[in-house]
Amino acid sequence: MKKMIMLMAISALAVSCNTTKGVTATNWLGKTVTMKSVTPENGKTTASREFEKGLNLNGFEELYPQDVFNPETVVVKYEFEKNKGKDVYADDFYKEELFLEIPAKAFKKEYKNTDLEQVKLVYGKHCYCKGEAGYYKVTEGTLKINHSDKATTVKLSFKAPVTSLIENVEFTVE
Repeated sequence: MKKMIMLMAISALAVSCNTTKGVTATNWLGKTVTMKSVTPENGKTTASREFEKGLNLNGFEELYPQDVFNPETVVVKYEFEKNKGKDVYADDFYKEELFLEIPAKAFKKEYKNTDLEQVKLVYGKHCYCKGEAGYYKVTEGTLKINHSDKATTVKLSFKAPVTSLIENVEFTVE
């Protein structure tokens, strides 16, 4: 009987240890970020949200997202940056970014494919990779957002127009 109780206690402990709720960190704004998606190897991820900001997507010849003042919207950013190697090279960098603009008022909504234009979802790739570096509008994917004053939860599965390391992202940012 004692062995059975001990086995059940160990099983309960093992199950509770496996239910992780994500990796928590602090972003450059001092806000708590919980990453639930798996980070690609050899890199780090972060996310932020900035109130009273919007995205201006008007570039001269190419897409370039710029923050602009807009009291009606919030800009959410996600970033993956690959760690640099031991040796120092000028072109030893790799970074992927996601930008989206959402309404400032609290809401919970799902966007799919062409609906992604409503949130101005933009993917950026920065590296020494000819023909792939730059910013792109994302038009294929599913985005679920739960936004309030306290936190924004994003769950995104998308197809980038170029090769990418991130395709599925899930995080919560204060």
